Amino acid sequence: MARLTWEGRAGRVVLTSCGALVALALIAGGYYWWGGPHERRAARQVLAESCGGVLPSDEMRAVLGDGPFESGPGRAEVRAAGEDAYGGKGDTRQVTCTVRRETERGAGRPTHDASVEVTVQRLPERPAASTAEDREVDVPRGFGALYPSVSTELPPAALGGGWQGLFTTGESLTSAAGEDSATATVLLDCARRRGGLLVTVDVEVEDVTLDDPRRRTALARIATATAAKASGKWGCDAELGKPPRTVPLPVNADEDVPLADASGSCRGVPGRGSRVSRAWEGTRPGGPVEVCVLSGGGAGEPVTGSDHEERRYSLVAYYGPYAVTERLLRQERVGRYSDEPVPGDTPAGGSPGGGHWASAACRDGGGPALFTVERSGAVDGKEHDGDDARRATKASAADLAYEKAALKEFARRSARAHGCGAPKLP
Repeated sequence: MARLTWEGRAGRVVLTSCGALVALALIAGGYYWWGGPHERRAARQVLAESCGGVLPSDEMRAVLGDGPFESGPGRAEVRAAGEDAYGGKGDTRQVTCTVRRETERGAGRPTHDASVEVTVQRLPERPAASTAEDREVDVPRGFGALYPSVSTELPPAALGGGWQGLFTTGESLTSAAGEDSATATVLLDCARRRGGLLVTVDVEVEDVTLDDPRRRTALARIATATAAKASGKWGCDAELGKPPRTVPLPVNADEDVPLADASGSCRGVPGRGSRVSRAWEGTRPGGPVEVCVLSGGGAGEPVTGSDHEERRYSLVAYYGPYAVTERLLRQERVGRYSDEPVPGDTPAGGSPGGGHWASAACRDGGGPALFTVERSGAVDGKEHDGDDARRATKASAADLAYEKAALKEFARRSARAHGCGAPKLP
């Protein structure tokens, strides 16, 4: 039987020690590349170089993690100073970037997809007293994408905390199954009447519910912190709010209240017996888009349904770039050479088939605010056919009178809360 000599035992010790050192080196190397200084430097570089350096690192990592990150294709556009086609003066600048969490399964990286797309737009100053767009202006195709739109089917959630901002959730056309999507927007008024900034943040996160208020607040803080950095870097010097402490969810279809108890965006709007007795409203003031939806029926009734929709009204207040976009969209829907009036033609007015608008001059340099009221089925420039077309033409004198009364109170309260002048009413 062979015996292990001292030299053999020493050799085994040396081999064992070398194996341990190799294993440690591999572990250390993996830490260095996948979770160590190199990865952290690479992640910081992605955030520092995206969107012209206005992304907030801490807030981005709170949503995406510590990395590794990959950046999607970015876009940057700068238009020369001067008057634009919509009556605004000053330079128009826009940057867009996307940052994604790398998710290589089995490589020691996070396994849930997440992405953040940020758009920062410099807004030209617009005359406060101007309420009409010249219908002879050659508006380019696709102008509806000039600024991001906000769904007004139900009231969005205002950020509060001194910000003109909104938080909305919904299904994204580009999101994969199991992903939640949210959009946070912040509108800044630059100092010394130098226009404004609009920050839009679209977030998609896999296997994360937005019912968690901490998640919503983390997403909203990307928008507010980006706005703060962009304000300084782009010479806006706007008055800023405080970092959001909590962000409410947008209103759901089953969250209506008696109109008489409304205390938010529907406060003070008159009812109309059983035909208009319920309200869906935003609870926080100060958003650049405010919505009040009215209907009859009992508590918790669905928002849809043919009989229900005939008694449903939607009141919307648009400020800054959202007012500009809404005027242009309505002009496009009706037709540039149609005799049908639109909000871009006169400060206040209405359609014989239903639907009225009002406007108010605001001191923030974002141009005049726009207030609208629509009745389901009313003639609003959209195409109707069959029963919808016949129902659309049946606005009675009482219907039109109620629209004006509801719009008057809604516009008056909203304009006063935003520091705008008394609305011009139909």
